[in-house]
Amino acid sequence: MPDRLKQCRSRGSRRAMLTVVLIFLLGSGCSGLFPPTSVPSEDSRNTHRFHLAMDRVDSDLRQGHLNDARHLVAVWQRYPYLTPEQKNLLARANEKVARAFALYDTGQATQLERLGRYHEALRMIRQARAEEPGWSSLANEEKVIRIRITVKSSMSPDWKSMIRRLMVLKTKDPADPDLDQTLAWAWARLSETQYAGGKYHKALLSARESLVFDPRNARATTVSHSISRMLEDWTREGERKFRKNDVRGAVALFRKTLAVDPAWARARKDLTMASEAKQAKSIQNTENQ
Repeated sequence: MPDRLKQCRSRGSRRAMLTVVLIFLLGSGCSGLFPPTSVPSEDSRNTHRFHLAMDRVDSDLRQGHLNDARHLVAVWQRYPYLTPEQKNLLARANEKVARAFALYDTGQATQLERLGRYHEALRMIRQARAEEPGWSSLANEEKVIRIRITVKSSMSPDWKSMIRRLMVLKTKDPADPDLDQTLAWAWARLSETQYAGGKYHKALLSARESLVFDPRNARATTVSHSISRMLEDWTREGERKFRKNDVRGAVALFRKTLAVDPAWARARKDLTMASEAKQAKSIQNTENQ
């Protein structure tokens, strides 16, 4: 019985000692036994926010929300605690935003130029160049618009006079592609004026001159196609008259067509046949008299 008492007392002492040690460990915040719950630091939260922002920039650019994308980039550019990797990501995002704005401004400039609003087009091109100073195509486009503004403001509205002056510049610098585009533009405008005045032969020649300098000139192409459709209609009408034995009317239409375009092969062939028929009819009438 005394031995059992001693054992109980010994166990009680050990329990008491373990309790004291446990209390000490809990009080000292020891993590060996009870690890604390992990709480994200401020840096990790900012890193998460940063990557979300970069994803949002890409999304805004895809959807055309350029101002929103630029605002996000500007916000993070003011944040002073970015890592080198984050700074590189932010710089690339800023480049993408600048490129998107440059493309948008260039598109606006093109539309304004087509409408003849050259000063507004020049302003948009300058904005695009501010976004992307290294794009040589923007510098060339600005040069073209400046030439057109100078031409429009300082020269006579007589397109022929304007073309003569541009050709003088062309002889001094024959390899300048900007002058080629400007000459194409001036010839095309002259062809439009001539077409509106009913001078179809001259309009066709002017349109062809324009397309020599710039085969993709839309104005010259439109005039050329319009005249071609008109000549096709005249030719068909002449053939219809010829089939109805109205030889005189057919010959007049074929000659009218060839006066605009002497190389119009179909009208030339039809004129030959109609002229022969007219001559034969005249001989027949003479014999009948």
